[in-house]
Amino acid sequence: MTKSLNYNIDVVVKHYKDGRFIPLYIIWEDETKYKIDRITAIQEGASLKYGLQGMRFTCIIQNQYRYLFYNGTYWSISPVD
Repeated sequence: MTKSLNYNIDVVVKHYKDGRFIPLYIIWEDETKYKIDRITAIQEGASLKYGLQGMRFTCIIQNQYRYLFYNGTYWSISPVD
């Protein structure tokens, strides 16, 4: 069995009147808050490697690229390979 490198996290999100939403910060399990510096792509997607699906945000957080997934219920983060 491969070790999972994705984590469920809390996210601060801005919701717009037209239904769009954009993540602003991630909150790690120790309550440390990290600003999402930039979102470079948004798409419906899946990661077969990490078993994630839903809306995928490609983000830059502290000069590191990460995938942020929202499946309609919870948020997960995983590394960009």
